[in-house]
Amino acid sequence: MDISKAKAIFFEESRELCDALETALLDPATFPPNVETYNLLFRTAHTIKGSAGIFGLEALVRFAHVVENVLERLRSGQVSLSDDLVSLLLSCNDHLRRLLDASDGDEAQALRDLPEGEALLAGLRRYQQDAEESAAAPPAPASPGAAKPAHDAPAGCVGDCWQLSLRFHPDIFRHGFDPLSFVRYLEGLGALRHSELVWREWPPLPMLDATECFFGLELSLASEEGWERVAGTFEFIQEDSLIGILPPHAPLAAFRELAERLGEPLAVQLERWRRRGALTDAEAKLLERGDEAPTAQDAEPAPLAAEDASPPTDREAAAQPAAPQSGAAKSNRGDGQYIRIEAGKLDRLINRVGELVIAASGTKLIAQNRGDAELLESVAIINTLVESIRDDALTLRMVPVDEIFSRFPRMVREVSRQLGKAIHLEIKGADTEIDKSMVEKLTDPLMHIVRNAVDHGLEPAQQRLAAGKPEQGTVTLNAYHDAGSVVVEITDDGGGINRDKVLAKAVERGLVTDGRVLSDQEILQLILLPGFSTADAVSDLSGRGVGMDVVKRNIEALRGEIEIQSQMGEGSTFRLRLPLTLAIIDGFRVEVNDSALVMPLDMMIECVDMPPGAMNQHTRQVNLRGDWLPFVSLRELFGLPPASGAEYVVIVHYGENRAGIVVDRLMGEVQAVIKPLGEIFKSLRGISGSTILGNGKPALVLDIPQLIHHACRRERRWIRKQTETLVNEKP
Repeated sequence: MDISKAKAIFFEESRELCDALETALLDPATFPPNVETYNLLFRTAHTIKGSAGIFGLEALVRFAHVVENVLERLRSGQVSLSDDLVSLLLSCNDHLRRLLDASDGDEAQALRDLPEGEALLAGLRRYQQDAEESAAAPPAPASPGAAKPAHDAPAGCVGDCWQLSLRFHPDIFRHGFDPLSFVRYLEGLGALRHSELVWREWPPLPMLDATECFFGLELSLASEEGWERVAGTFEFIQEDSLIGILPPHAPLAAFRELAERLGEPLAVQLERWRRRGALTDAEAKLLERGDEAPTAQDAEPAPLAAEDASPPTDREAAAQPAAPQSGAAKSNRGDGQYIRIEAGKLDRLINRVGELVIAASGTKLIAQNRGDAELLESVAIINTLVESIRDDALTLRMVPVDEIFSRFPRMVREVSRQLGKAIHLEIKGADTEIDKSMVEKLTDPLMHIVRNAVDHGLEPAQQRLAAGKPEQGTVTLNAYHDAGSVVVEITDDGGGINRDKVLAKAVERGLVTDGRVLSDQEILQLILLPGFSTADAVSDLSGRGVGMDVVKRNIEALRGEIEIQSQMGEGSTFRLRLPLTLAIIDGFRVEVNDSALVMPLDMMIECVDMPPGAMNQHTRQVNLRGDWLPFVSLRELFGLPPASGAEYVVIVHYGENRAGIVVDRLMGEVQAVIKPLGEIFKSLRGISGSTILGNGKPALVLDIPQLIHHACRRERRWIRKQTETLVNEKP
């Protein structure tokens, strides 16, 4: 039987559990150090171990078992969550990830290639020493009603055992599970004293399906493990299969309730329990008669000690024969609210929706040409539905930016320990959604900027105290939506960027001519040039500016931009502005010299007539209700002859900047499916892609941010030139 799909799901879910474990260890604000958090940590490690046992991944099981034991001591209060233990558990979590990756191949080779596990096990054993010493001490006398230890039970005696009644779902093989794997896992919890096959009725042989499961199991397990360990064995199948669990010395009422749930003749089930010693002959007769008078062992239950009061106790659990589903399992299954979809299928869906958008635009154009009112109304309804499908399809590919942000608490913690700095990482807007295709491409730039902020942005503790700042520095990650864009900000409260030092370094390297006047933003943008650095000593972590050209290139590849703000002594902010999606946009079609162009609709403010004579002025500015805005003529930009007729100015904005774009004609709204231009046009400025119009003709998609920056830079150069001329003309 091919269980590769089930194993693939196991590896994916286990890696998600490792991420959850790391988040819980690093985020004390969300996961405070209390019993609830400790239970979450324990359940996470237990789920990984149990799932690995099902697939026979022994190396993973052995390591996770030791981690689980330490977390068990943590939640029982025998050890405290110190900083050293957090560091050890984080390292163990990394090793679990490595074991997961290695278990995809040759597990035996994984053990040979991962020797660091032995050092981690040695560290974990230090937190188990007290338990081992207490285990070596003479056992205290058992209370009259307490369950006897499993190892004291003589061979063949199962009265002190866990009684397990397993009725597997007929499709368990098709779901990728092997019933015998559960038996093998239970053998790791104790000793199986009794096992019995229970067959359900077979269909006629011609109708027999060999992939269907026709049997169940009756087991008696001698084990000192608690309810959660035993019940957790079946957390992946308990929703479909019928799992009955009775702890040692369960009351007779629990046996009757389980027998009724099994839906089999009571006498048959009682005979099974009686045959293996779970019930005496007298108890079986009482149950058969319906007289469940308390037995001697039930009459006077022993009082619970304080350490035994953690729920569920064996007595309380006995009243619930079916194993409760753990929180981790619920989170993974999501109660049917989430399903896993292959990324390739999602991409194909987006492509199909894009083709549907183009086809719908073509249909709308045909209907307008025919002038049929009923057809136009029908097409309008279809286009409304297509827009809804488009929005829903794009939403499927949106993920919270927390998928990126969650990687930084661990990095900041380790770097702060390495540098000896007290650093607090503050995360805001983690639920802001971003296109999945941007996640990986955005991670490296963010990582580099955060490392720079931690290493070079934040001052040492003595310097901060001398400046009247708190000893602990703060780095803030913030994300939010703004005018059709996703903005990610990285802010630190450090010393800021020294503009004079940056400019002097640029002049020294010949990047800027001596005496040239630059704005503050232009000076700060110099640190994004290849190889530029103002650091006195290059750190192994970062150097303010080293590699920042790669950051800029990656952000521009996503059609985004970087804004830098910095104030000496107060800190710096790197603002990354990215498009909301890279696939389909609402656009506005314009024309220049019979060429079709598309602008993103959410960046447009309004359209106005071009003022007479504005093209003949040197300033290239247009007065919009008293506010002078720079503009760029697409005819001039593309080297076309001057227009012979009226022109229009489309007022656009990006962030805090506004400008005008001069076009010949305004054609109306369109839905644009953005297609890349290819490698040969990757250095083209002012154009971000192409699209297909409803009439089947291509159109270029304008890069509004670049056009705005082009207009603003040109005006700043003209103003600077005029200023220098006036200065030179002074006597």
